[in-house]
Amino acid sequence: MEKELVLSPELVRIHAHLCGDGSVYLYKTKAKDRKFIGVIGYYNKNQLLLDRFRSDFSKLFGVKMKMRENISVSISSIKRVKYFIDSFGRLGSREWRVHDSIKNSCKELKLEWLKSFFEDEAYHEKKENRLKVKSMNYKGLKDAKDLLDSLSIFSNITGPNCDKSYYLTIPKFDSIKEFNDFVKTPIRK
Repeated sequence: MEKELVLSPELVRIHAHLCGDGSVYLYKTKAKDRKFIGVIGYYNKNQLLLDRFRSDFSKLFGVKMKMRENISVSISSIKRVKYFIDSFGRLGSREWRVHDSIKNSCKELKLEWLKSFFEDEAYHEKKENRLKVKSMNYKGLKDAKDLLDSLSIFSNITGPNCDKSYYLTIPKFDSIKEFNDFVKTPIRK
């Protein structure tokens, strides 16, 4: 029996960061006591984002992720890897999708997902007053656009570009009230 997915701000942020700068994978091992090892990791130079990811994960699963050289947090856990794959599908950079449960959630959870994803993947072009995300994953960007559309926030997707990437662009970004509190967190030096 599959465990029911219960959305929370913590779970939505974790999922968005795994779609951005995170990873979820299983690999075979030759260790005598197990056939597979599962790892969940999040990689970022921003200490505030690493700390929040680690805190969210601890709150949800009651475990502490390992900090590595202040650029990543990770945990080895087949159980938790299976939970994320079973709940949200594959999370590779070209495969992640915004799950229907998030698309159909309340405004606050949709915004939590978008802001967390943008913290990892977006750049704010202040001169042109737009937020842009570049990705090789058209379907994932389309899902993010669907979230924005559901909040009546205009955006567009362009591409494919010469490198087969796509751009999700939000024009007039500074005037969107839902993102008034969004600040692209600066990276520590």
